[in-house]
Parts: sequence; C-alpha cells; structure tokens
Amino acid sequence: MFKIQKDQKTVFSKLYRYYCAKLSKKIGVAILYFLLSIFVMFMWGFSFRERLDSDLGWQGKLAIFWIISFSQLYPLWMTIAPLVSYLIGRGLGWEELQKRQLFRMPKISREEDVKVLIFTPDVNRETVILAKFAAALTYFMAINFFLLALPPAIYLLVATKIGVISAFFFLLLNGVVFGLINFLLIVPFLFYSQEAGSFLLYLFLFVFVMILLLAGYFLREFIWQYPIIFVLAFVLLAVLAGYSFFSLYSKKYLKNDLD
Repeated sequence: MFKIQKDQKTVFSKLYRYYCAKLSKKIGVAILYFLLSIFVMFMWGFSFRERLDSDLGWQGKLAIFWIISFSQLYPLWMTIAPLVSYLIGRGLGWEELQKRQLFRMPKISREEDVKVLIFTPDVNRETVILAKFAAALTYFMAINFFLLALPPAIYLLVATKIGVISAFFFLLLNGVVFGLINFLLIVPFLFYSQEAGSFLLYLFLFVFVMILLLAGYFLREFIWQYPIIFVLAFVLLAVLAGYSFFSLYSKKYLKNDLD
C-alpha cells in the first residue's frame, strides 16, 4: 500500500479532476445500466413494506436498512462497471458485440496512461492509481446517494410510519456508511478483473455476488433475528476484499510495461 507524497498532492488533484471529467462522458451509459438493474432493489424493498409500518426497535431498523443496502449491490455493480472499464482503458464491448465475440474481453488501450505519465510533470504510477480510484469513488457515492439512498429515504418519510429521524438515519447510513462498504466490496475487484483481463474471473465474481444476494434473500428471516452479526461480518468481508483486490490491482498495474 502507498500514500500520496507532499509533492504529489497537486498532481493528484489535477488527475482526479481529469478522470472525473472523463467519466462524465459515459454517465449516460452508466444510468442506462442502472435502469436495467433496479428491479432487484424493488423486489427486496417491497418484501419489507409491512414491517416498515410496524413498531420497530433500533435493531429491526438496522436490519432493514442494511438489507436494502445489500440489495443495492447489483444495480451498483451494473452502474459502476462500465465507468471502471472506461478508466482502465477498455472499451465498453460494443465492437466485440458487433463481431459476435460475446466471450471476449475488450483490449486495454495504454495510450492514455502513457500520455498522462509523459506529459504530466512529477507524476508517478501510484498517483495515477489513486486518482482513478478517487474518481470512481466520487461517481460511486454520488450514484449511491442520489439514485439509491435518497429516493427510498423520501419513500420511507412519506409512505411509512418510520418517522423523520429514522428516515434521516437511513439516508446517512445507506447513503454514506453502507455506500463506502459496498464500494470496497465491488470497485477494487472491478479494477483488478478489468486489468487482469480474465473473462472467467469477471464472470466468477459476478456469479458470486448473485449467489450472495440470493443467499441474503432466503436468509432474510435469520438476518432479521441477528442483524449486528451479519452487518459486522459483511463489513469485515468488504474491508478484506477491498484491500486484497486493491493490492492485487496495484501490483499488476505497476508491473505493466506501458511502452
């Protein structure tokens, strides 16, 4: 793991703004993927409609809030994946789709990274990595807060008896805290899988996440009884996964010959 040195902070700021502007060109594609995937979130949300109107304790509210955030893994995955692919330098797969190469990963273009390293004064690869992750984090948290946390918070406030304080707590928890946890679970892996270029690896973890979602759905009653245990276990899993895949991606990127 590495940190930004003092002389790299200005470079990091410039690269961060550059990558944020770069991602803004593909935000329409991300929103399209989001709209195609939100049915999973609705399926989970409506299953707890009656409990939201009941008299819940803090553990019951925590369980529902976390389960809602857990159900958002799929739309978050689908929404952020094309943005990470764009940051890595891969295409979005349209060319391969037109050629009916359905199981072929788009090739990585290193041209942009080479230009960034050549024409940005005092830049190094570590700063490039951190700037890309910071840009991905910005879009991830914005999508999570405004598209996945704010609308349900408004719904909880207007259509249920959960109360203003609980609705605000939901917005803070799901919009920020659980959002960061979901980021650790999803985004470092997406960077690594895109960099490694293995379709099987990408497919494996996609299946894993879907199994995780289905397991959570069928175990929802058990989760309801022991919410703290499941939340803490999920946080630990996310931190370990995030750190591991960030380290793997960093090592692989730093070893790449960009010439």
